[in-house]
Amino acid sequence: MHPIHAQLLGLTPLKLKAKYNTHADTESVQNTSVPLILPVRLAEDIALAINIDNLVVMSGESISLQGNTLTLPDSVLSTEQKQQLWRVIYHAVSA
Repeated sequence: MHPIHAQLLGLTPLKLKAKYNTHADTESVQNTSVPLILPVRLAEDIALAINIDNLVVMSGESISLQGNTLTLPDSVLSTEQKQQLWRVIYHAVSA
């Protein structure tokens, strides 16, 4: 739906995530992960919590932890995102 039509009808237009967008360039979809630089103290705390030495932090749409790769939406997190981050870490450690 065109954004103008959505606005007239009072609807919020939705956008597909980049990986589902058929109009997006396939190379740009695969290279969307970019390394993030966290504050030193936060990176140390996360690495200590999950007990790894080489933590890799990447930019992504959601917060996830797979092996030693942590995906975060931004280097500055909101309160809700911090809570979600520690839940993800807790589930990774307790699994």
